[in-house]
Amino acid sequence: MKKAPSLRRSMMKLVGRSLTPNRLRFLLNGWPPLFAQGIRITHIADDWSRGRLELKLNRFIANMHGAAFGGSLFSMTDVLFGVLVMQRLGTDKYEAWTRTGSFEYIRPGSRGTYLEVEVNDELIERILAETDGGFSTVVPYTSVIRDKNGGIVGIGQQDLYVRRRGRGKPPANPAQLEHVAGENLIAAGRTLARMGLRGEANRDRLVRQERIARRCIRPEAVAVAWLDGVLDRGHLYAEDLRAAGLPDVVMDALTLRDPGPEAQSLIDEVTEARESLDKY
Repeated sequence: MKKAPSLRRSMMKLVGRSLTPNRLRFLLNGWPPLFAQGIRITHIADDWSRGRLELKLNRFIANMHGAAFGGSLFSMTDVLFGVLVMQRLGTDKYEAWTRTGSFEYIRPGSRGTYLEVEVNDELIERILAETDGGFSTVVPYTSVIRDKNGGIVGIGQQDLYVRRRGRGKPPANPAQLEHVAGENLIAAGRTLARMGLRGEANRDRLVRQERIARRCIRPEAVAVAWLDGVLDRGHLYAEDLRAAGLPDVVMDALTLRDPGPEAQSLIDEVTEARESLDKY
């Protein structure tokens, strides 16, 4: 007896076809995993470069505190980015799906939330370069869910796995083994901070740096927040951080007295997160 196709497979086939942005938006908005949680895709650009999702809260989907369920917020981060990447690369040539993900809950989404997603030309060119030669690649991306006033409700960090179709399971691009990024960078920063701030005397500082790191958006800034001042404690040295594969921009933010604009922007983000923690 032939097995009936599942709703999920049917939806994935529709997503993989050549569709207009409005048609795809209509189909995804009727998908139960989104529709049942109050999540709607309100916009997809004609060139597939950006999109917007909204969660309109009502009594049927609110939790016992009158706020959005954490799972609903996390679901918002796992819908549109991969779809836009596939559409821009060509769904007949590439496939992509979320490999890992985490979510930091900052404040309740009690009045509705939204998420804006962007897939720019630079990212697409990078994916094409990293998959050239028959490799697969992993694309770290950050999703920031905000409330109606623009305040941050939650921050999602995900790694998107991308490969060309019809080639089985291709090997990972070896260039990615030389550095850590995305979820791996956050994990490295957390682990190194716990190594450098070990002991009872550093417990309060470690807890505070964790709280600051949770309020940062970019993975590079999260790593800087975790490792702020760690080198001054004498348990770890700059060579240890480099050996762990931390990006140059993170190392510059941690070690240089006069860092460049990109590294300085990470320091500014950590400072803003620290001030936000002290204020709220």
